[in-house]
Amino acid sequence: MDKRNRLALAYLLIGISAAGRALLAVPENTQLQELSLTVLAVVGYLLICRRTVLPLVCGTVQLVLELILCGSQTGGVWTWLMPLLRAADLWVLLLTTVLMLRQAGQPHRLMPGVAMVPLAAYTVSRLLGLPTVISSGAFVVFSVLLLWYAVLMLRAYNEARVKD
Repeated sequence: MDKRNRLALAYLLIGISAAGRALLAVPENTQLQELSLTVLAVVGYLLICRRTVLPLVCGTVQLVLELILCGSQTGGVWTWLMPLLRAADLWVLLLTTVLMLRQAGQPHRLMPGVAMVPLAAYTVSRLLGLPTVISSGAFVVFSVLLLWYAVLMLRAYNEARVKD
């Protein structure tokens, strides 16, 4: 890959980050892994921030939320807010997918629209304290849909790589 092709590198890093998050596929005890994958994505957002700054803002919000979630594992004052913070983190991730798909010129309506359904089910089940099986199942489906996003980002990487 041409090291000067920042756009292609950004799409590659973001695609790898999305694939990594998709492969976690469990909502609990993954805060540190999510944090490191979000840092990878933020590096990709930094590479394209000349074109648009919104994904970088969303990535920064995700980093802050994930740092709070990592700290709340030890029983901090944020423990009781964990379900709300986890849901907010995932909704910001979904917003970032919309922004990045638009930036990459990829079809951006179907994937986020489909991903909203399991994410909404996850959010409602976590906030209402419904059985864990419901929230875990919804999270797994959302994670699988992140693979779709990863494929779209890797497709954008290939198009940007070939273009230059």
